[in-house]
Amino acid sequence: MGFVRIFLKLLKYLVILFLGVLVLLLVALFAPGIWRNLVTYPAMDRQVSEFNEFRKEPANLTGLNTYRGVMHVHSYWSHDSEGTLHDLIPAAKHTGIDFIFLTDHPRHDLDTFPRGYKGYYDGVLIEPGSEKHGFAIWPLDSVVIDWRNDNDSIASNILSAGGLVFYAHPEEPRNWASPYYQGMEIYNFHADTKDESLAPHIANFLVNGKKYRHWALREMFDEQVDILALWDSLNTQRQIIGFSAVDTHENQNLRARKLDDGRIEWLGPNAKPFDTVEINFWNRWLFNEPDENGWVFKLMIDTYKSGFNYITNYVLADTLTTTSLAEHIKRGHLYTAFKSLGDAKGFLFYAGNSDNEMSGILGDSIRINQAESLHAVSPLPGRFKLIHDGKLLDTSTGEDYEYSWYEPLEKGAYRIEVHITLKDKSIPWLYTNPIYIY
Repeated sequence: MGFVRIFLKLLKYLVILFLGVLVLLLVALFAPGIWRNLVTYPAMDRQVSEFNEFRKEPANLTGLNTYRGVMHVHSYWSHDSEGTLHDLIPAAKHTGIDFIFLTDHPRHDLDTFPRGYKGYYDGVLIEPGSEKHGFAIWPLDSVVIDWRNDNDSIASNILSAGGLVFYAHPEEPRNWASPYYQGMEIYNFHADTKDESLAPHIANFLVNGKKYRHWALREMFDEQVDILALWDSLNTQRQIIGFSAVDTHENQNLRARKLDDGRIEWLGPNAKPFDTVEINFWNRWLFNEPDENGWVFKLMIDTYKSGFNYITNYVLADTLTTTSLAEHIKRGHLYTAFKSLGDAKGFLFYAGNSDNEMSGILGDSIRINQAESLHAVSPLPGRFKLIHDGKLLDTSTGEDYEYSWYEPLEKGAYRIEVHITLKDKSIPWLYTNPIYIY
């Protein structure tokens, strides 16, 4: 009996110790998220709201329209997404997105275009494209791509037919010496998350994913210094268009749908089914009536709505058509901004000549005798950084709506970054494509 009492007493202490350690681990895991929920994120919401009250609409100096768009997006055509128009269009309308350039993974080696979604849906323009072999491509025409061919052949064929050929995921090895690509991602949200420890972010999403999803996403942001440096280096050789990628699949979620036989199929991350169960007394309470896509249960982390609002491309073009957008993207008439911090519509970076007339805008190539000065105007105040061939040339002294550089200009690529202050920290808000002076 003495041995049993000692054993039970020891077991009791071990259980108490285990529970104590478990409580400490849970506190350590969830306490930061709770603090953010109660203190940090409400304060950041107020700060961003106050910042956006300073918005001023700049005059349109170009005669072009500015269209908001997302590029590198996945839909049901990809093996790792279930997104449909019921998901894409409401997200686009809610966030003010005018166009969506999809990059769905091909289903077969022979990739036939057009496929999936193409055209206008409730005023939102959708253009199909592919992500494969490191490319983000948009053929913009009826074509069959044979992905068994070598990369240069694939790219040159699309290029010669008038399509767009960009590199996706520049954090991975690419043939940067190839002449057959026009641009690259200078920010990719998926790539940005690769260096994160998942456990604290999952815990943060469990606490804040509903009300403060935008800040939970922002928590994973790291300025892509190496990728920007690579982009700058490439631009000293030839024009390389930079764009941002939300890389949204709406697939980092837990969902369930009812099958034709009445059973429930569960899908986890990357839209992969992992279990099929019968509806019974114990699980019936989990399920709702099917939504437009047939889901009876959804626990969402990655959503189109949050992704589309996180970072946005702004294209200066004549009309909201694939032809016009593609032409101006090829010319580099594009800048990108973290829209969740502030809408950048109305921004412009341009060069002036000796008569104080505009001689070109971002993306343009200008003779040096036609470029006496550089200017930027912004709808929101920020600190402007002028970068020449990858080197910081000048930073504005304060946060303002306008920036000018009247010092003598040398040949090379000039681009603008705009940084804003959040939580007493300077963070990037906007990146332009360069003006090329030759």
